[in-house]
Amino acid sequence: MSPEGERPPRPYGAPGEPPLPVPWHPPPGGEGDLRAKGWAPLPRIVLWWGLLVAGDVVFYVLLTPVWIGLRAAAWVAELRSRARR
Repeated sequence: MSPEGERPPRPYGAPGEPPLPVPWHPPPGGEGDLRAKGWAPLPRIVLWWGLLVAGDVVFYVLLTPVWIGLRAAAWVAELRSRARR
């Protein structure tokens, strides 16, 4: 509580509080326009894209053939099992 005995203002988003008139402006008590935040630093963008490409390579180049091979082995085993009956 404040020294005067009154409650501090409720945080933005409290029940009953009206929504922001313009959604990209900061909530009451915020500073500046959120659009002024700017771009991420270039090293972080490069790191993000590098990790994304590495993940794609691991998934599509390494793991997909393994999965297809396992499925093919399962299909062959099932066909052999049916042929024995």
